[in-house]
Amino acid sequence: MTAAFGTVASRCLNDPLPDGRARSVSAALGAVIVAVALGGCQSTQERSAELQRRAKHDVLAAHSAAVTKESPSIEVLQSTVIHSSSTTAVVVALRNTSNHALENAPIEVTVRDAHGNVLYQNNGSGLEPSLSTVSLLEPGGETIWVDDQVTASGVAASASALVGEGTQATGSIPQLSVSGTRQGVEASGEATLSGNVADQSQTAQQNLVVYAVARRGLKIVAAGRAVLPEVPAQGTNIPFQIYFVGDPGGAQISTSAPATTF
Repeated sequence: MTAAFGTVASRCLNDPLPDGRARSVSAALGAVIVAVALGGCQSTQERSAELQRRAKHDVLAAHSAAVTKESPSIEVLQSTVIHSSSTTAVVVALRNTSNHALENAPIEVTVRDAHGNVLYQNNGSGLEPSLSTVSLLEPGGETIWVDDQVTASGVAASASALVGEGTQATGSIPQLSVSGTRQGVEASGEATLSGNVADQSQTAQQNLVVYAVARRGLKIVAAGRAVLPEVPAQGTNIPFQIYFVGDPGGAQISTSAPATTF
């Protein structure tokens, strides 16, 4: 049985920043200003907002994800390590205990082996933003976040998470819907989840992440995520495919796609 609460698409890999990226980010921000200034009658408020959003994503990617102060409003409910034959993922369940929505809360995860040795942390610079931040936490609601790009040199046994304070969201929160979800298996034996996602709001979504979690009872047995570069506003269906880490066979699957652009 598949329960859909939101969602996503093509497979996502780490994208470390090449040398000089920090300089290119500054240049990109300057280019945004020039583009808006020179666009003349072809420049609109919508185009300006789009350029600013893209520049914001580049700036986020250039910064470290280290959490220096934990948020008093975000509770970590569970941190779970999931394994496949050659892949490890971390699933973190969170609750926003405040009465307002929070955007882009930094999240730092630490993966350890059975002896307590640190195998992996996501607090270095250069990570793709969705691997170091939680894009949206609804007031009083629970959120699932997945890092399927864990690079551990040993056997991961446990994970912990620290979450910093996010920015208080203002205005209405874009709502997304998932439809037509179906499980599949690739020729390689990898389990997948496919479907469509649609943005019902007036704001197109950039780099939208869809998370999928499979549970048997209370135990998380598989998880995955996919990233859609852009999801148009006003309900256009966009296909996605998630590759699971772990075995979702016989489990109940839930999906979520927290808004990334407000």
